[in-house]
Amino acid sequence: MASSTLVFSLSALILIITTIPLSLSSPEQGFAARLIHRDSPESPLYNPAATRAHLAQSARRRIIARQNYFNRLMSSGNKWGSSLISATLDQGHGDFIMQYKIGTPRVDTFGIFDTGSSLIWMQCEPCQKCYMQTIPIYDPAKSESYQKVKCGSVECSTTAYTSCTEDGECKYRIEYQDGSLTEGDIATETLMLEDDGLSGNVNLSNMVIGCGHYNLDPVEDYSPGVVGLSREPSSLVGQIGFRHVSYCIPSEDKGNRSSVKIGLPAVITEENTQTPMLSGKGGLYYLSLEGISVDGARLNIPRSVFDMTPEGDGGVIMDSGTSFTLIAPEGFGAVKQAVLDALWEFKPVEDSDKLYPFCYDDGRFKLETTPEIMFHFTRLDFPLAAGNTWIRNSQGHFCLAIRESVGNFNIFGLYQHRNANVGFDFNNNIVSLKYTDCQ
Repeated sequence: MASSTLVFSLSALILIITTIPLSLSSPEQGFAARLIHRDSPESPLYNPAATRAHLAQSARRRIIARQNYFNRLMSSGNKWGSSLISATLDQGHGDFIMQYKIGTPRVDTFGIFDTGSSLIWMQCEPCQKCYMQTIPIYDPAKSESYQKVKCGSVECSTTAYTSCTEDGECKYRIEYQDGSLTEGDIATETLMLEDDGLSGNVNLSNMVIGCGHYNLDPVEDYSPGVVGLSREPSSLVGQIGFRHVSYCIPSEDKGNRSSVKIGLPAVITEENTQTPMLSGKGGLYYLSLEGISVDGARLNIPRSVFDMTPEGDGGVIMDSGTSFTLIAPEGFGAVKQAVLDALWEFKPVEDSDKLYPFCYDDGRFKLETTPEIMFHFTRLDFPLAAGNTWIRNSQGHFCLAIRESVGNFNIFGLYQHRNANVGFDFNNNIVSLKYTDCQ
């Protein structure tokens, strides 16, 4: 679950840097924070009894929820602002978690790593209602650094989905279409990001968080909360004020750990890796996509399929919380047909997990001979590696890891940019994509 708000403009960035009383105990150049795949043995969400079929069903629920989330965002006529009390949205959960410590004294916690979310929030005691989670619920009464935020403060006015009580306390409420809900206090607290081999432990004081005392999670995800990394002022990225962020997600055969880098360590300088980062709804990361090729042949897809409308709808979003790339129906139809035509000698079969559009169970099928799909971003041609194009389902069949979107929007999902260093440069509004070893 998560929320997003009005697009993060330059003036909002200047406001958050100059007014929120953040204290950063780390090298001025930047730092790195650890990421862990949610289903790996190192993860607090790890279930050793989960079968491949069970994991596929879980992934299917998450990606459907994520599609519904973006579909509602794109079809919504309102602009997400801090005055909203409730956001009736459906939010899928991402594939990676960020571990960190909170409070004084520190206690361990974690949240879903989500570039599409605008708030750091977690379940908190005392619970009016809380769902099950795999670690103890955070109790702010035991922390010397926890402080509730008052209405009229910068922290309250720049945070999404807030309202004020009669006694002047800043509250938030996020309600999701699938029945999930979180509501509670907006507060400031000290966070510590653990050393990831770059800068040592990093202490972040006076960080704005959502402390949820009433929470529902009918999909039983068991995550304590979310770490939002959108371009919004209330996200982790918005609050700390560094101008560069990057992450690099490995494929399964290279391990289940990664990191997100913030500050100078996140800078990617090669111009041939860069494409413009566009402004859009919810502080999301929008890309300029001009077309798609299959085996070198440019597909006949109108540019309007990928462009944002004057009202800010549609477009192409890069999102860490969406597992697989989603392409609007008109574009997906062309991609699907081109791939089927290129693999004419093989007979496609239906995916037993109902997660992928089609699969192959022919023993002659080899990744090395599959057609190359190329995304033509503005000033950047990005070919998908075969291992980022195909995935094995629970039956062991090779399936196309790209899906049709439920709306007229496109998402460049996490699976398609594995083994690539993804960088966001807020100074120049640039996204970088560079294949590398993400170990």
